[in-house]
Amino acid sequence: MPRTVVPPVSLRGKKAVGGDQLPEKLVKYVPAETLAFFVPAAAALGTGRRGLLIVVVVAGLAGTVGYLWWQGQRAKGKRPLPHFYVLAGLAFLCWAVGTCPNVATSVGLDQVEAGVVLGVAVFLIPLADGVFTRLRIKT
Repeated sequence: MPRTVVPPVSLRGKKAVGGDQLPEKLVKYVPAETLAFFVPAAAALGTGRRGLLIVVVVAGLAGTVGYLWWQGQRAKGKRPLPHFYVLAGLAFLCWAVGTCPNVATSVGLDQVEAGVVLGVAVFLIPLADGVFTRLRIKT
């Protein structure tokens, strides 16, 4: 299984076929390599070091997009569409807010609000990916 989202193939005048479906896409938005860095780093910082927490979040965001781009370059013929990288970055940010209490607190959200952000992201990001992919394949 490629490490980035595989878009459907456009066939001239026919319906696009193939590509990843929702379950595969959900696993690919935030790579495990990013989580392996971010989770222990954010937990170790706790709530008293907001500046360093911001640095870790920005590093996680850059690492998410950079790692997925790097993997996409290696996937000959199955490269993700450009909007995937934007959605993956957004998915990381929503995941960080929804799963790390110190990140949620830093942006002024309580745990319920952070959970709602994560839930909405899990629902809307794959939907947005499908819409953008369909628009891109048609053009």
